[in-house]
Amino acid sequence: MNKDAIMKASGLLSAANKLIPKNPNKVVFYSNMGFRDNAKAIYDYMVSRDCSQYQIICAINDWEDFASRPHLDNVRFVSPKAGVKHFFTAKYFFFSFGKYPIKPSSKQVVINTTHGSPLKKIGNFLDDRDYNFFTYVLAASDFFAPIIQKSFGCRREQVKICGHPRNDALFVKNDALKQLGFEEGYDKVILWLPTFRQSDFLGQDDIKATEGTGLPILSNRKDMERVNERLKEQNCLMIAKIHPAQDLNLIDTKGFSNIKIVTNSRMQATQCNLYELLSHADALITDYSSVYFDYLLLDRPIGFTVDDMEEYQKNRGFVVDDPRELMPGNFINTPEEFLAFVDHLLNGRDDYKEKRQKVNRLVNKYEGGKDCERVLRIAGIAL
Repeated sequence: MNKDAIMKASGLLSAANKLIPKNPNKVVFYSNMGFRDNAKAIYDYMVSRDCSQYQIICAINDWEDFASRPHLDNVRFVSPKAGVKHFFTAKYFFFSFGKYPIKPSSKQVVINTTHGSPLKKIGNFLDDRDYNFFTYVLAASDFFAPIIQKSFGCRREQVKICGHPRNDALFVKNDALKQLGFEEGYDKVILWLPTFRQSDFLGQDDIKATEGTGLPILSNRKDMERVNERLKEQNCLMIAKIHPAQDLNLIDTKGFSNIKIVTNSRMQATQCNLYELLSHADALITDYSSVYFDYLLLDRPIGFTVDDMEEYQKNRGFVVDDPRELMPGNFINTPEEFLAFVDHLLNGRDDYKEKRQKVNRLVNKYEGGKDCERVLRIAGIAL
């Protein structure tokens, strides 16, 4: 279907949506990339409370996995295709990944919970498509409000300042390490979250994948072995959580005692929440992922692998002129600097605490822990 045909179909569906009555007690959650992140966090919050007055529909691509697990009687799991009819009749609709290109009725509340606070260009920073298929879209602070407004081509009043619902998990005690099968007793845990370099799902490259391990900086297996040996000496575990879009054929996942590779499929199979895992991390290593804005809430050290920043700026780009101003941590360009960051953590050296706190105040309006409650209040759902 070409662009004109898609726009015409979207217009017809949007017109029909205005005429269809809405069930004031129907809530729909949508995702076409696994039921996770902000939408899943809101769902988990609702079902942990008395939500019996609501009919909850989860229109998700992995619906069969969830349907086979125990769930409340008022919850149904359906495919995204089957979910269309529920969108038309629902008063409330939440999405993080994917969407129905149908304009919400004035009798609906459709909330785009987003993928997080963007550092990389998204939406209308990259193209001129219509992304405004919602009543409200979330932004974590006033700083991000105009960025979100431009990204999704919406009015300022559609942007609601609210912490990301997934962040609530950062503040709840959990057994994420045990769920993934890792032993307890490590002195330090580092979580490494590299942005995907080559995708077999999205059909695009942000940056060409490196040879060897398939990971940035430690692309040479010998460099990975050096870091692994240092971690082993200091009783430190580093978990490399691979991006869901990454082509796993490029990743060397074996042979390291203290560096463990975790895939998205393993996270889903063990029902491990990324943000629960993140709460166990004494330090984070990432690059241009929005996750570090969330991690700032914990005020712990962050290392940034930025060896390809110029190329990334040219190919994808950032929503600010100088992303370095928003990156309060060690810049890691070489295996030696990677090792240095690990050593600083193990030795208790923290040179960026003041800058972290300054950036956190800019990018996160709320301290975190009550973001699900806040977004439901925005939607008008009372529990």
